[in-house]
Amino acid sequence: MRSPKREYWIAGACDKLCSLADLQVFTLIPHSDVPCGRHPLKGKIVCKRKQDNAGNIVCYKVRYVAKGYTQHYGVDYNKTTTPTAWLESFCTLLHLAASLNWDIQHIDVKTAFLHGVLPKDKTAYLEQPNSFEEPGKEDWVMELQKSIYSMKQAGQIWNQTFHDMVTTWGFEQNKKDLCVYRCQTATGMVIFGIHIDDIYSIADPPKENLRFKTELWSKWEISDLGDIKFTLGIATKHDCNSCSISLNQTAFINRLVSRFNLSDTHPIETPMTQGLQICHPDKSIPPDPELLEWIERTPYRELIGSLNYIAITTQPDISFAVGRLASILDCYRPEHWSTGLHVLRYLKGTHSLHLVLGGLMPSVLSGFCDTDYANCQDTSRSVASYCFRLGSSVISWHSKKHNHAGNLSCYTEYISIHAGSQEVIFLRKLLQGLRFLKSDDNGCPPMQLYCNNNAATQLSQESVWHLNTKHFRIKYHSICDNVWDGILQVIRIPSVDNLSDILTKATSRVVFENLRPHLGLHGLNHTGSTGSGGAR
Repeated sequence: MRSPKREYWIAGACDKLCSLADLQVFTLIPHSDVPCGRHPLKGKIVCKRKQDNAGNIVCYKVRYVAKGYTQHYGVDYNKTTTPTAWLESFCTLLHLAASLNWDIQHIDVKTAFLHGVLPKDKTAYLEQPNSFEEPGKEDWVMELQKSIYSMKQAGQIWNQTFHDMVTTWGFEQNKKDLCVYRCQTATGMVIFGIHIDDIYSIADPPKENLRFKTELWSKWEISDLGDIKFTLGIATKHDCNSCSISLNQTAFINRLVSRFNLSDTHPIETPMTQGLQICHPDKSIPPDPELLEWIERTPYRELIGSLNYIAITTQPDISFAVGRLASILDCYRPEHWSTGLHVLRYLKGTHSLHLVLGGLMPSVLSGFCDTDYANCQDTSRSVASYCFRLGSSVISWHSKKHNHAGNLSCYTEYISIHAGSQEVIFLRKLLQGLRFLKSDDNGCPPMQLYCNNNAATQLSQESVWHLNTKHFRIKYHSICDNVWDGILQVIRIPSVDNLSDILTKATSRVVFENLRPHLGLHGLNHTGSTGSGGAR
């Protein structure tokens, strides 16, 4: 209220309350009509400046939200689970649409949570916002017929309302990703994924997307954002000529560089210095007052959280570094902070890199897995990784330290293959649900998973070296079942050709820059399914 934009916020709050009334979200009732034992929730006006992919302010958005932390389980709500589309599904849909030259559209459902209808036995009550009470009814409260933002059950109720409606339109829910839907009609096909209220839809021909938008308009107010350009904090650019689509977070990276005062620093060529070890400090030794003050004022968790989102969405090349830094969130020291800034300086120099999906190669699913034995000096545990390609595009990757130490490199590689086999099953079922892969009953060929350890590769195919492997945990032997069932084929590959290598360790600059483009990261001048790896 003391800001120069005061009028914008007041107008936005008035518009929001009118919108709530128009949507029949609530009715005003006297406070005395609230049932015994029920207490109206308090609310809060939240103001936010919405920005585009370039960081420019596009609108001043106001919401009236409930203070959901005051709700009581079993009284005010029961279920809170809200599914969202997996990032692997997001990349898969964009890859398929780009490679097949399908239409890709972005749709936003306005005030989505306000459309979720509350069960009659779970009616909620909310106080009117301060300074915006209805004249003459200042002491009345809102009886909510629909959910409102920040209620614990709001997301779950909206998702169920949305699911019930789209299934009546003929959409089939994917069994492996509950937020991906497919509809085959006599005139074409439309597939979409939903992340809360953001919908990315692919269709062939384009008129199927138009029909889908019309159906959405018939039930809810939507924002037709046209060709997908910016969603989930990710900028996208569709190139029909090369049948590709590129993803990047340049604007987000630039904001982080400015936020952490690195605008005047020189960029770095690799995210982590080769051979650097991230070690836990001794927690039994309490930090001195000066160090304790430094810990309290240093936004280490904010930095690592931001880097982690970049690592899991568009830049797999920093996955290992971020994973190791994330392991000491409760006991970080100045050397860890410097390493985190090192990663951000690398991103500053490579902010023009794009994760390229699509391309002209056939969409054949293949994977790579690798392990760096006893990488963690504190626990002697290994760091494992996998990445999966659909054609020339990397659609899934993961880097993680093992839950327990292994006494053989074969054992740790075997665990890595097991993690990869789990992802194989998910991706196969996802593609089968989208009808882009034959079902296992119809002779679907086994998916190739590449590993650079000869012993682990042989062990996945037959039981050998019993004396040395009899202590392996039983669950990891499900790999053999997948191989025998024709779901998976584990293939030996030289280490220099293993794409997962840079997800398990800090490598030299030469090795890093050789493998990076094969992860799908390319510069702005990239126009095809192969090419060099971008900024140095």
